[in-house]
Amino acid sequence: MVELYDSPVSTEIPDSPTIIKKKVKKDKKLKKEKKAKKEKSEIPQIATSGEAEPPKKKRKTSKKGKSEPDVKAEDGTNVDIDDQSPEALGDFNNFRITEQTKVLLKKKGVAYLFPIQIQSFNHVYDGKDVVAQARTGTGKTLSFAIPLVEKLIMNRCKDYGRPPKVLVMAPTRELAIQVRKDFQDISQGLSSVCIYGGTPYFQQERSMRGGVDIVVGTPGRIMDHVQKGNLQLGSVEHVVLDEVDQMLDMGFAPKVEEILGYAYTEEREGPPQTLLFSATCPPWVRNTSRKYMRPSETVHVDTIGKSLVRTATTVEHLAIRCQYSDRAECIGNVVQMYSGQHGRAMIFTDTKKDANELVVCEALQQQKAQVLHGDIEQRQREITLKAYRDGTVRCLVATNVAARGLDIPEIDLVIQTSPPSDIDSYIHRSGRTGRAGRTGVCVCFYKPREDMMIKKVERVAGIKFKMVGPPQPKDIVKASVNDAIASLDLVDKKITAEFMKHAEQVASNHAGGAMEALASALAYMAGASDLKSRSLLNAQADFTTWHLQTQYEIRFAGFVFSTMEQILGKHIRDKIVGMRLTADKLGAVFDLPNECTEEIDQSWEDSPTLTLKPCDDLPELTERLDSNRSNNRSFGGGRRGGFGRGGGDGGSRSFGRSAGRNGGFKRRYGQR
Repeated sequence: MVELYDSPVSTEIPDSPTIIKKKVKKDKKLKKEKKAKKEKSEIPQIATSGEAEPPKKKRKTSKKGKSEPDVKAEDGTNVDIDDQSPEALGDFNNFRITEQTKVLLKKKGVAYLFPIQIQSFNHVYDGKDVVAQARTGTGKTLSFAIPLVEKLIMNRCKDYGRPPKVLVMAPTRELAIQVRKDFQDISQGLSSVCIYGGTPYFQQERSMRGGVDIVVGTPGRIMDHVQKGNLQLGSVEHVVLDEVDQMLDMGFAPKVEEILGYAYTEEREGPPQTLLFSATCPPWVRNTSRKYMRPSETVHVDTIGKSLVRTATTVEHLAIRCQYSDRAECIGNVVQMYSGQHGRAMIFTDTKKDANELVVCEALQQQKAQVLHGDIEQRQREITLKAYRDGTVRCLVATNVAARGLDIPEIDLVIQTSPPSDIDSYIHRSGRTGRAGRTGVCVCFYKPREDMMIKKVERVAGIKFKMVGPPQPKDIVKASVNDAIASLDLVDKKITAEFMKHAEQVASNHAGGAMEALASALAYMAGASDLKSRSLLNAQADFTTWHLQTQYEIRFAGFVFSTMEQILGKHIRDKIVGMRLTADKLGAVFDLPNECTEEIDQSWEDSPTLTLKPCDDLPELTERLDSNRSNNRSFGGGRRGGFGRGGGDGGSRSFGRSAGRNGGFKRRYGQR
C-alpha cells in the first residue's frame, strides 16, 4: 500500500490559549480529512473480515442513488452480491472465466472462488496493480493465476522463441514448483517453466528456448538466466511477487529489485502490471509499490482487515508443555491421536540436525516418517513431496523449507517442536493445515522455561492456545482403534485365507483365548503395544496428574501440601511435583509417580467439600508458582513458618496446629 504524507501544520502560535486549542483541533481535523481523501483517491481499500467464508460487503451508492456492483459476470454484466452464500458469491459464472478453465478448476477440486480470489479477480483481470494481503492457506496463488491465465488465453501467442508474458518470483523452490503446478493445472495450450537452483541450467535453457508464456522461479536463478541472456524480460506484461514478506526475510530484496529493473525500463511504453501477494505487509512492500506501481492504478486488497488474528481461522491451536527428553515419544503419540494411519501430519523443527534426529526415533518410524530440509538433494525432495501428496508417506519432518509453498489441503495435523522466535514462522507453519476451508490442528510443544514464548506467539499472532496435556493411553486407543478396524477391510480375501491356519493356531495357543489374541493384534496394528501414561503438566512418563478440588478458595499452595500430608502422609506429600493452582482458586493440579496411585485409591475418600481424582483434561490454571524447581516444596507455609524453606500465608508443617490465617484442615473441612 502506498504510504502517504501530509504537509506540515502551521507553526504560528496565537497568544490566546483558547485560540490555540481551537487551532490545534482544526488543524488535526483538516489533516485527518486530507489524508483520508488522498488515500481514497490513490489506493482504494477493499477489506473483509478475514473469515474462511466471504462476508457480506457494504454496498456503495453512487450520486444517482444506484448501488455499485462488486462482481462482474463472465458476460460483463453486474452481479448483485447481497444476501448470497459463499458458494453463490464465489460461483464461477460471476466472473469472466472461460468454460475450459471452469472444467479444469473443478477437476482440481475448486468448486467456487474464496474471499481473496473474489476480491482480487476483477482488479487483476482489468490490469490494475494489486497489493494483496491474506492469511496463509486462503488461496492466494489462484488469486493471480486464474485471471492471468484468462488474459493469456485471450491473447494467445505461439511464436517460436517468444519471451514470457508472466513472471512470478517466489522465495523457495518448493513454492515455485507449487505455483507453476497451479498454472499448469488450470491452463491448456500455455507453456510454463519453473527455474530454481539445485538443478542443471541446460534443461531450463532448453525449455525457454522454444518460447514460453509463464516463467516461475526463485530470484537467484532468475537473475542468473537474465544475466546469461537466456531470459528476456522486456516484453513481460505481468510481474507477480508471491510471499513477499519471506523474500524480505531471506535477504532477496536487492536481487528482486535488480530483476525488476530489467522489466521496468524507460524504453517501454508503460510498466508491466505488478501484483504483490503476501500474508503480511512489511515496509519494503510499501516502498516497492511506490517505486514500481502506478499510483492511480493501484488497489490494496486486504482480507485480514483490522482483525488481530493473523492465522487461518479454521485451525485449532494447542500447546503441550514437555521436557526435551520426552519430546520425541510424545510427538509420536500426538501423531497417532490427531492424524492416525490415514491422515497426514507435518512436523516442523528449527534445525536440520533436529529433523534428522527426530525422524529416526522409534515413535515416528512407526509412522514411516520422512525428512525434508535444505541438505536433501532436490530430486529426493521432489520424490518425497510427491509421495507425501499421493499419501504413500503420511508424516513429514521438515524445516522451514516446507513452511510455504506446499498447498496440500488434506494435511490434518501440524506439529511445531518449539515456539519459534520469529512469529511469522509460526503463522506460515500453522498455515499448512486448515487450508481451502478445511479444519486442522496445530500443536506447539514448549519446554517449562518457554512459557513467555508461548504468550508472545499468542499476542503477536492474535491467537489463543488451548493448553492440553499429552495424549494418554486411553485417548490413543480410542483414536486409533477405528483406524485399525477399518484397515481390516483393506486386506484381500485371498491374503486372509493364507493366514487362517496361523490365526487358528494363535487362537488355540494364546493363554487368553481367541478374543484376547484379536485384541492384542488390534493393539499392535494401532501402534498401541507399549503406551505410557504421562503427566498432563509436562509430559513426563510414568507420572499421573491429579486434580484436588474444594468448595473454598485456596489462597496459598501450602494448603494443598498440608492436606495431602494430613490425609496420605508425608511420604506422598514429598513426591508431589509441578503443583499449580486452578484459575478459579477452587483446586490445584499436581503430579505424582504412578507407584503412588494404588495407595491413593486405597487411602483417600472424597468428602462433600474435598475431592481428589486423576486428571483427564487440564483445567484453566494460574501462572506457574515456581519455574526454577522440579518440585514445589518451597510453596505454602504461613507466617509461622509452614513447611519448606519459604513462607506464604496459610498452611503449615503441622497444618492442624498452626495453619496460618485461613485455618487448618480440621476447622474448615472437618475430621475424616
